Amino acid sequence: MHTVIILSKHSSDLLREYRYLFQPFVDKGAISFCDWNESGTDLETSVPDLYKQIRGKVDWRAVIVSAEPVYGNRKGPVPDEKNPFDFPVEAAKAAEDAVPQDSAIPLVRLTHMICGYPAAPVKNFEEAYEYVDVETGATHRVRASELSREEFYALSEQYRDGLRPIYLQERVSEEAEKARKALEEKYTFSDVRPQEVYLFSLRRHPDDENYIYESWKSPFEMESSDFSRRNNYPGICRFICGDITNPENSRYTRELVEFWMGILTVAVNHIPASILQAYKLYRMQIEVSKEELGETLNRHLNQMEAASAFVQTRLGMKPENVFEDGAKIVEKQRIPVIFTEVSGKDLYISTKDIGLSRDCPADELMYWNTSVREKSDNVERYLKMPRRAVDRAAAQVKSRAESFFDEEYELDRFQIEELEEELDTLELQILTSDTRSTVDGKQIQKKVNEIDRQVKKDIAVRMRRGVVISTGVLILLVYLMGYIPYIFNSLRNGGGAFAGALGISLGATLIVAIGGIVALVLLRKQIVASMERFNDLMRSVVNSVNTSAHKYEEYFSTLCTYMKAQSIYAGVTKRKDAVSARVQKLRTHKQALRTTIARDEELAAAFGIRRAAAFEKNVTRFFDEDKVPKDNRLYYYEIDGGKTEIPLNTAGDMIWAPYKFIAGLKIEREDLYEDVKGEES
Repeated sequence: MHTVIILSKHSSDLLREYRYLFQPFVDKGAISFCDWNESGTDLETSVPDLYKQIRGKVDWRAVIVSAEPVYGNRKGPVPDEKNPFDFPVEAAKAAEDAVPQDSAIPLVRLTHMICGYPAAPVKNFEEAYEYVDVETGATHRVRASELSREEFYALSEQYRDGLRPIYLQERVSEEAEKARKALEEKYTFSDVRPQEVYLFSLRRHPDDENYIYESWKSPFEMESSDFSRRNNYPGICRFICGDITNPENSRYTRELVEFWMGILTVAVNHIPASILQAYKLYRMQIEVSKEELGETLNRHLNQMEAASAFVQTRLGMKPENVFEDGAKIVEKQRIPVIFTEVSGKDLYISTKDIGLSRDCPADELMYWNTSVREKSDNVERYLKMPRRAVDRAAAQVKSRAESFFDEEYELDRFQIEELEEELDTLELQILTSDTRSTVDGKQIQKKVNEIDRQVKKDIAVRMRRGVVISTGVLILLVYLMGYIPYIFNSLRNGGGAFAGALGISLGATLIVAIGGIVALVLLRKQIVASMERFNDLMRSVVNSVNTSAHKYEEYFSTLCTYMKAQSIYAGVTKRKDAVSARVQKLRTHKQALRTTIARDEELAAAFGIRRAAAFEKNVTRFFDEDKVPKDNRLYYYEIDGGKTEIPLNTAGDMIWAPYKFIAGLKIEREDLYEDVKGEES
C-alpha cells in the first residue's frame, strides 16, 4: 500500500536533516511526501499536491505528522500536555456552538478534508412516550416536552399501561442540520479516500515519577479520555505520539531520529488493526540495534571519507591536452576529390568511317543524328558522375568533422588568439572559393545544336556515291572527248605521234580525275572538321570537369581544416565549461560529503557508537562523481529490502525492518482518562 506522508511546516523542518532515511523508499515509489499548509481551509489551499501524489493509487494511506514545538511558545491551538491530539479549549468552544462549523484546529480540519466530515454524534436524550392508536393500530411517539399536563393525563387515562415511557435523541435545529450538510459537501473527496489514516505528533517527555504513579492508578474503562469525539476526529484516525526532550538535552537527537525511524517503519508496513484501535492514544518506541547501527555508520563513514579524499584529489588534477609553445595548432586536412569514372571516352563521335561521298560507307546524316542523340545522353550521364564524387567528398568532410568534436583542448591566451586568426583566414578562403560548376549543361546543349545545324548543312552539299561516280565518269568522258581531234591528227603523223598524243590525253584526264578526288577529299575534310567541333566541345567539357576536381579538393580541404579549427576552439570552450561543471560538481560533493560525515558522526555520538576507521579501496565502486548527491547512493544507507523481520510489540506480530539496525517497534496504548468530578487530587 502506498503511503503519503503529510507534513506540517515545522514537521518538515524537523525532517530536513533526516529525510535521507526516507529517500530510498521514495525512489522505490513506496512513499511520497506532501506539504501541508495549516492555514488552508480546503484541499486546494491546504494540501494542493495530494491529488497528484495519489493519482492512480487505489490503495493508499495517509500519515499526517504534526510535530509542532513542545517547548517554548507555540502558535495556534495548544494541545493537552499528555495528549498532543486533544485541544481542550477549542473543543469546549466548539461544543458551546449548536451549529457545526469549520474546526479551528488545523489538524482536525485536515482530517475532515481527507476522511470526510464525521456523522453527527448523539449528545443527549430526552423523555418521551410511545403508544399504539386503538383505532388505526399505528405506533405514535410524543416527546414529554411537547405535552401539557392535561394532555399527558388524558393519554394516561386513555391508554393506561399502553403508554410506555421511552427516550428520544434531542432534536437538532434546522440551521444546525443545514450547516452540517454544507460541511459534508465542502469536504467531499474527488479521488479514493485513504484506507488508513495515522496521526503522529510529539509531546514532552513525561516526568518519570508522575508517569509511574499514573500507571498504577486503575480507573474504569468507561472513564477513558473521549478526546477523539470531543475534538471531532473521523473514526478512521489512529493516534500515535512520541516523547521528546528539549533540544538542549543530549537525548534530543536520538529521540528525534527514533521518532522518524518509527514513522518510516509504520509507513512501509501493515500494522494490524488489533494493535491500533480507534479513539485511543498510543505511544511509539523504536528499538535500535547498536551493533548493526555501529557497523552501518562505520562502513558508511569510511566510504565517505575515502570519497572525500578522492574528490579532493580530483579537484587538484591539472588539465590535459595542452599544446606546446610553437606547435602548430591546426593541421591541414586533405580531402581528395577524384573523378575516377569520368574519362569521357564515350562522349566523342568517331569520324574515321566518313567516306568521300555522303552515303559511303554509310549514310552520313543518319549516322550523325544517331551519334548526336547517343552522345547527348552520355553527356548528361557524364555530368552526374562528378556530382557523385563531390557528394562522397562532402560525406567524408561531414564524417571527419563529426570525429573532431567532443574533444577537449587546453590553450593559453596567445594560442587562442592564433587560433582565432586562423579561423578568420580559413573562413575568408571558404567564402571566396569559386566552387560553381564550370560546366553549364544548357550552354553545352546550345553549342551542340549549333554544331548539329552546321554539320547537317555540310552533309547536305555532299553527293551520294552514285552521283559522284556517274558525274565523275561523265566529266572524264567529256574531257577526254576534247582530245579526240588531237588524237586523230596524230594518226596522220605516224605511230609515234599517236602514242604521244594518246599519252598526253590520258595523262590530262588522269590529272582531272585526281583533281576530282582531291575535291572529294576536301569536302570530306570539311565535314570531318565540322564533326570534330563536337569532339572539341566534349574535350573542353572533360577538361573543365577535371579542372573542377582540383577546385573541389581545395574547397573541401579548406572546409575540413576550418571544421578542425572550430572543433579545437569549441573544445577549448567545452573544456572550460566542462572543467567549470566538473569542478562545481566536485565542490558540491565536497560540501555534501562534509555535511554527511558530520551528520553520521553526530548520529554515532547520539547512540554511543565508537568510531572504527578503515581504509576503503576502489572508491569508484561505491561512488559515482557524475551523479549529484540527491541521486547518489553513497549518501544513503543500504536498505534491508524486506529481508529482516522484527517484532511488533511482544505478542508475536512481526513486521519488516526498513534498515538492518532497526530491531523492533513498540506501539503501546497510553492510559488517559477523563477527570472525574469529586475525586480528590
